[in-house]
Amino acid sequence: MILFNASFLVVACLLLTGRYIWKCASSPLRTLPGPKASLFTSLVLKVHEFRALRTRYVHSLHLRYGPVVRLAPNEVSFASLEGIKEIYASGGSGYDKTEFYDLFRVYERRTMFTTLKKEDVRKAVDGVGV
Repeated sequence: MILFNASFLVVACLLLTGRYIWKCASSPLRTLPGPKASLFTSLVLKVHEFRALRTRYVHSLHLRYGPVVRLAPNEVSFASLEGIKEIYASGGSGYDKTEFYDLFRVYERRTMFTTLKKEDVRKAVDGVGV
């Protein structure tokens, strides 16, 4: 059977690895400063997290690379007043939420907190009359 063929498994592994590398290398975060390994893996960050040294590690990266640092393929740290204002502005950041908020859905239904698209939140708020 073809699934148990060793060459098929090697080719499948190579294709999956190539796809992952392409995805990381074409990410919009690839241009941000940070350790080279952080472009492909979050393992270094997780090791520091496991050893309870994450904050020291992130601080050392900011000292080395500046106010914006890529920590992992999909994680960035900001250490500037402008970045804090942009992300945590009281009126919202203007960006859509990530799939992380799907963890907080109630019986698979969206709430104001779990709605991902900013325009959907705006429609809901307008409908309430706030």
